[in-house]
Amino acid sequence: MQERNRKPRRGLIVTAGVIAGVVAVGAMTDTAFAVRAERNLSHTVAEYGNLEVNPAVYFGGTPFTQALITGEVPFISVDSRDVDLPEFGLVNARTEAVEVQLTPEQVLAGAIEDAPATLITRRVSFDGVALGAQLGMTDLDIAHPKNISPSGGTSAEALLTGTPEGFAEPVSVLVELRLEGSLFRMTPTTLIDVPTGKEDAARTAFTWKIDTHKLPLGGRALRVSLQGGSIYFEAQARNVVINTHNLTPVETTRSSEFDSSEYRENSAN
Repeated sequence: MQERNRKPRRGLIVTAGVIAGVVAVGAMTDTAFAVRAERNLSHTVAEYGNLEVNPAVYFGGTPFTQALITGEVPFISVDSRDVDLPEFGLVNARTEAVEVQLTPEQVLAGAIEDAPATLITRRVSFDGVALGAQLGMTDLDIAHPKNISPSGGTSAEALLTGTPEGFAEPVSVLVELRLEGSLFRMTPTTLIDVPTGKEDAARTAFTWKIDTHKLPLGGRALRVSLQGGSIYFEAQARNVVINTHNLTPVETTRSSEFDSSEYRENSAN
């Protein structure tokens, strides 16, 4: 009787083991396809943008190969670190595309040419080193003001601490970050720790403005925010067709849906 009971149990164990093995092999195969697609797109973007380091690429969606059936990759991101931009030096750039429509061949190859996407977001960030290079300070620190929650939109605030030229010690200044059309202005609002008699010099040292069309956003910035010690500029577009040039961080002059009149009107609503 006991022997009869053992046989069904052994059968169940063997069956469970086979199923687990099949699932494991399937997961490994799916991961391999995803890694290859990510690697191929990373290489393509780096080559197109003449980047020294291949960007980090991520294809979202589990399992990855479901896109072969659905024809859609839920999420694609491209992170480019320490990109050397004319006039700005080293910055970080990130592009995200949502609900990207791809053929099975494109999915397997990691190719996104002429691919419709529901939403594309491009961000460029300046950390303390990058912003410090613009202000002539090698020790600049960017922080959230105390008792002020992080915010973003067309304006935000930041607490900057650094040693401007002509100062013996670091000074701290509260600045407003504001977008006015395509123009970004950083303006001191409160002098936190500034030597007496150096107030005007400090205000001048921490004042900065740029035309955000010069940033690799494909158009003017629509949002500025402070996150994790970096200042972020962001642009978005909906229902667009994306290509490699939309993912490289050095695309600044090519025409883009980001800067279309229709998109600007939709963004304002």
